[in-house]
Formats: sequence, structure tokens, C-alpha cells
Amino acid sequence: MRRILFPLAALISVAAFDAAWAIDVNPSKNNQPPSFWSSGGGNRFSIFNGDPKRIQRANAVDPKSFDAKVEVSPNPLSLKVVKTGTPNPSLKITFSVHNHAKKTYTLSFPTAQRWDFRILNAAGVVIYVYSDNCEFEKKVGSSMVNNDDKLVYTETVDFDDLSQPLTPGMYTVETVVANYPEIHATAQITVQP
Repeated sequence: MRRILFPLAALISVAAFDAAWAIDVNPSKNNQPPSFWSSGGGNRFSIFNGDPKRIQRANAVDPKSFDAKVEVSPNPLSLKVVKTGTPNPSLKITFSVHNHAKKTYTLSFPTAQRWDFRILNAAGVVIYVYSDNCEFEKKVGSSMVNNDDKLVYTETVDFDDLSQPLTPGMYTVETVVANYPEIHATAQITVQP
């Protein structure tokens, strides 16, 4: 009888001991101790306890890490050739932003707009602004730019959309990354008779 009772008692005590250490994991219950969410000191890591200035520095975009370039075609532009050879004369604006740093940057935008540009005549009068003709979705977004990656934006501007007709002279195209005015580029357009 002892042979049966001893193993039976041992089995019951092991089952009782094992049940005492069991944890009820139920998604409808709060299973974290109160100290888990506390912002008190200690050496444990929590994204909720991070220093806001440190996080801001880590996410800061260094404009010196980017090379911006704008290209306009055709350039130089001959008004005679355009008027005789093209049914819908236009300019093609290409804006590229190159990350030459060793770090990956995330550019954040408050709307769907990623870039903007404007065209100025020789007197410095603005004759076209890209964003004036667009409606951007009110949706926050971002673009991740890895080391040696480029963001490239292209738009075509019809001559009919300009506020003044093109005349011979020098024009300037100014481009900028939306929400990052430090990242910009300019190009000259020569308009010939």
C-alpha cells in the first residue's frame, strides 16, 4: 500500500506546486504590474520613458546630408522652334534629392505634397507656382531615404498655365522639398527668340 500511496502523494504535491506558479494570461485582464507603465527612474528601457530632446535629435534631418538638383528641358528654349514644331509646348522640371550621408533619414510631410517649385521671369516676378494648381490630400506621410538613395520628382508645365507668356530672356526655376525649405535647388532657363 505504501508503494501506491507514496507515488500518488508525490504526484498530487507536484500538481499542486505546478498550479501555484501558473499565470493566467488572458487578453481581457491587465497582466502588467503597475510599475511597468510608471515613468519613475531605474535602468530599464522603455520607449515611453525616452528623453524627448534625445528622440528629436535622433530623428533630426541634416540638410547638409542632401544634394538637391533641378533640371529643366528643353534648355535653352527657342520660342521659334516651340511655336512651329510643338502643338502643346511645355517645360519638363525634374527635381532630384540625393542622400550622400551614411545615415538613413526619414522625411516627414504634413500632407501628400512632397515638393514644390516656381518659375520666375528675369525681373524676379513669379509666373508659375506648382502648388497653386494642385490640391493635396490632408494625409501625413513620410519618405525614407537610405544612404546613396535619391528622391526624384518630375512635372510638366504647359506654357498655357504660365501667368505671363514667355519672352526672350533668363528665367529661374526654384525647387524645394515640402516641409524642408533648407533642401532646395535652382536652375536657369534661357529663352531665345
